[in-house]
Amino acid sequence: MLPSFMVLMLTLGVRSVSLQAAAATNPSAEAHIHEVMNGLSRGSDLYKALSRGARGDGVHYPWMDEMKNNGIKKVKVSIDVAFDRHGRPKQMRIRSTEYFSHYDSDTPISDSERLNTIRAGGLERTLNDLALQRTAKGFWLDVPRPRPRPFVGGAQVEFLDDEWLPEPDAPMFYARAGGQSHR
Repeated sequence: MLPSFMVLMLTLGVRSVSLQAAAATNPSAEAHIHEVMNGLSRGSDLYKALSRGARGDGVHYPWMDEMKNNGIKKVKVSIDVAFDRHGRPKQMRIRSTEYFSHYDSDTPISDSERLNTIRAGGLERTLNDLALQRTAKGFWLDVPRPRPRPFVGGAQVEFLDDEWLPEPDAPMFYARAGGQSHR
């Protein structure tokens, strides 16, 4: 499997060129991006993507405010996918939704009271629905050969609380063997 940084760069690369122009024409957006970069570790995937010019689309969504109000910087939604014989999603279901207080953290929020508050507010439902929509538009970098039977795998969709930070429109699919993820 490709390292996560390469996957991030591949999925963000297509959008990056046009979005760089949007952020570059907005000096306050660029200043904000540099402020965010100062708070990231230089080894993080997000720091590397931003330093190479990847930018968000600048469109602010209401769920971003909900994330900020809950102290959430990043959400990762993992989705199980059953594919048809052509490698297209046939059935999808949410496997897990994880919340993070920092952009470059690998440790999800685990406080059950805080998680219950987040879920009660409807943020999880909103982001899970969006994750399923994005996954329906996902892509394969390399379809496994021979195709596993059943042809199952998954995708991971990431949401950030900031419209100027890059997020892929569609996730990259990965295959699973024997019920185990390759990621």
